[in-house]
Amino acid sequence: MFVDWTSRNDERTEAIGTLGGASVTLAGPLGAAYLHEDWTEFGLAYFTPPLPASDMIEMVGLFEGSAFEVSFRPPVKNPVFHLGSLASELEFPAGTRVERLSGDDHFEVDGNKVKGQFADPVPNPDGSLGPSDSNGSVRLRGREPVSSIRFTLKPTYTAGSPDGVHLQIGGTPLPNTSPTETATA
Repeated sequence: MFVDWTSRNDERTEAIGTLGGASVTLAGPLGAAYLHEDWTEFGLAYFTPPLPASDMIEMVGLFEGSAFEVSFRPPVKNPVFHLGSLASELEFPAGTRVERLSGDDHFEVDGNKVKGQFADPVPNPDGSLGPSDSNGSVRLRGREPVSSIRFTLKPTYTAGSPDGVHLQIGGTPLPNTSPTETATA
């Protein structure tokens, strides 16, 4: 199950959606928002599971680094992050185990970090341009259920512009639980 993103504010600092019965909020510097299941790049073999038609929220990695927080109400277990066009290092809190599910040759996981490299888009057989940079999926392990998780995004290249990283989040929402039964990763 993946997030149905329903809105991104005009200031581009918050996106809101639902994951099954859970409310999901993403806070941080944001870019583009595809809110009508019209994003097709998550359908590529780099992503597990592939999503032929999905929503997408773009996170913006500024040169000094950007901070993000995802909140789930009620909490979720087994959160999955699809990360497209990643030319940055994404770092989760210490103690968060990140499992690589799939990705291209330059999509790497090292402990609590996910690393991607800059790459020009590859032409598709129809002549259109395919995805750029690194692409893949990770699952967060460790403290569960997850009610919120903070992470940073810092570009690893010097191309002269911030890094726009395509994001979709999946997971399994839990039944409503009391706040003392949830964990923050």
